[in-house]
Amino acid sequence: MFLNIKVKKTFSRFLIEVRIANACKLLFQDDFNASECCYSCGYNNLSNFHKHFKSVTGMTPLEFRKNMLNTAN
Repeated sequence: MFLNIKVKKTFSRFLIEVRIANACKLLFQDDFNASECCYSCGYNNLSNFHKHFKSVTGMTPLEFRKNMLNTAN
């Protein structure tokens, strides 16, 4: 059975969002720093990772981690 859903995203944007979601999980659950998350999620360039992370989440990886730690406590 095929699922027929029209999504207004390019494949590239979808892939970016999947990678950043994985990076968020690593930053929150594991003791990974931003560069370790970058390379673990398939990025080869830390600058590009930061740009995409901010475009998806609205914050840098460090701001994300601090925000998650503050809300967890």
